[in-house]
Amino acid sequence: MRRYEELSAAEASSLLPRSVVVLPVGSLEQHCGGPLGADLAIAERAAEAACGELEARGVDCVVAPPVAYGLSAEWSGTPGTVGLSLGTFQGLVRDVVAGLVRAGARRVVVLNGHYGNSAAIEAALRDLMPALPEGAAVVQVDYWEALGLDVGHASAAEAEVLRALGVEADFGACEEAPPSPPGARVYVRPPARPRSAPAAPKGGLDGRSLARALADAIQRALSSAGSAPLP
Repeated sequence: MRRYEELSAAEASSLLPRSVVVLPVGSLEQHCGGPLGADLAIAERAAEAACGELEARGVDCVVAPPVAYGLSAEWSGTPGTVGLSLGTFQGLVRDVVAGLVRAGARRVVVLNGHYGNSAAIEAALRDLMPALPEGAAVVQVDYWEALGLDVGHASAAEAEVLRALGVEADFGACEEAPPSPPGARVYVRPPARPRSAPAAPKGGLDGRSLARALADAIQRALSSAGSAPLP
């Protein structure tokens, strides 16, 4: 596994066209009593784990520097949260991915660590599609979907994912935020104190099984790219 920022220009020119380039995307927001960068830590470490697994399967892989800030408007009233506006975030993701492709990457994976980023990343990548060169493919992986987990926010399940990635986190007790009713989404003024969405933990998660699940998701997506599927 190589880190993009450590490559020379000549190395990038040689390595990127034959490699999978993984771009971690996180957020910096309240996680009750846990670290503000929990989503960022998951995105970064999951990218490293997935890249390590891909390389073990004979696939060259490069981890790009992360997009550390995400969409966190729902937590903007809580201490420590720093987020981007929708337009800034989408433009940043689009420009970074476009830059990686322009630098020679033909297989780019956006590995997302924050649920609130998902729809915006999808919109940014859809907007980029007409500008992609022939043969290039960009894949969005929301880690919880690849793992088949409902991680919620600052939950026991999210702490388990962090532990599997080598990070100990204690989110403590938070007031639980009720989910929106089925078939609708509710938007209100952000709360002034941390709240957590309920989620059930899933036992038996470890770093190797996590890496395999992410690598499987990436390889399945890239193998389907030749048939030009719609996202």
